[in-house]
Parts: sequence; C-alpha cells; structure tokens
Amino acid sequence: MKINKKLLQAAAGAAIGYATGMLNPAYVIGLRKGYDIRKKGSGNPGASNTIILEGKKAGLFVMAFDISKAAVAVSLSRRLFPKYDCAGETAGTACVLGHMFPATLGFRGGKGLACLGGEILAFGLHDFATMLFFESVLLMATRYICFVPITLSVAYPIYHGFETGNWKGSAILGTVALPVLVKHIENLKRIAEGRELKVDFLWNKEGELERTGWEEEE
Repeated sequence: MKINKKLLQAAAGAAIGYATGMLNPAYVIGLRKGYDIRKKGSGNPGASNTIILEGKKAGLFVMAFDISKAAVAVSLSRRLFPKYDCAGETAGTACVLGHMFPATLGFRGGKGLACLGGEILAFGLHDFATMLFFESVLLMATRYICFVPITLSVAYPIYHGFETGNWKGSAILGTVALPVLVKHIENLKRIAEGRELKVDFLWNKEGELERTGWEEEE
C-alpha cells in the first residue's frame, strides 16, 4: 500500500512541534526550587505564574524560551518539508498543543500565549508586529492578559489566511482556538469573581495580591 507523502510530512511536522512544545522551563525552574509549579500560585506552568512565584527575570526567561521553541518548530518544519504547504502551520499548532497538553506532564501544561507569539513570529516580523499592536491595545483596555491568547487564537488564523491565501493552513492554526478558550475558563471565572490578577501586577505586585486575595491563598 502506497503511503501518502504529504500525510507523512504532516505527521512528522506535528511530531516535531508537539515534542518541542513539551519542553517546559517553568516546570524545570519549579523543580529546581523544590516544588511543582502546577500546585502553586495560579497552577499554570508558564511565564505568568513564574513571575508570580520567582520574579520578573525568571518569568521573562520562560517567556523567551516558550516563544523561541514555537518559532524553532515552525521554521524547522518548513525547512525540512518545503513541498508541504502547511508544514509551518502544522508544527506551530502542534507546538502550542504540546505546551498546553504535554504527555510528559500528565497533559497539564501552560496556556499557550508565548507559544502563539513564537508561532506568529516565525511567519514574519510584520505578522508579529501587527498582532502585537492590536493585542497590546486590547490588553491596555481590559487589563487582563487572558483575553490576549483567547482573541489571538481566533484573530491570527483569519489574518494569516488573508495575508497568505493559504486557508488550509489557517484552518490548521485555528484548531487551537477552542483548547485555548478551555484553558482560560478558570481565568474568566476569576475575573467575574474579582480574583484575577491584572497586568498591573508587573509594576504593582503588592497591590494586586491584596486586591485579589492571593496572599491569603498562598
């Protein structure tokens, strides 16, 4: 039986993306400090919770790593499979899913924002700058970071389709929208309860912890 070459390339690209996505520096930092980051703070093994628990420098390192791993997955897949027109989209999507649902961590991973950013960056600085501008406006208007990945996971696939004409690739990118939303349901609940940290946490940590009652929970 002849095996479809594009199917094999898609599977290989997805494997590259998922394996790369499972690399989680936030979890490793927590282990080195003697705790499971999924059981402290917000329970999210990503940059935002690392900032809460270990400070800005550690959080920025985690963010940079997660952005880079997605960008590498997309770029590597496109280079390895140049004749497969959805190689980057497949690897990038798999990387985001690997970050959010890593088999190595019992499928309890991060929430995907930095990986989404790295995926977009790999498709071009113009794409990244455009999305960064609009999402920054949204963030400043709402003050809640969780709205960024939720809207970005929907907006970028549409933008990508119009920009490239590759609507099949856009459809692949769009498959992360529902998982991203599901991952942020707890954030939305905390917003309704007045317990979700705002972006102001970056420069007003004590004030935000007091406002949301996190000090009592820690």
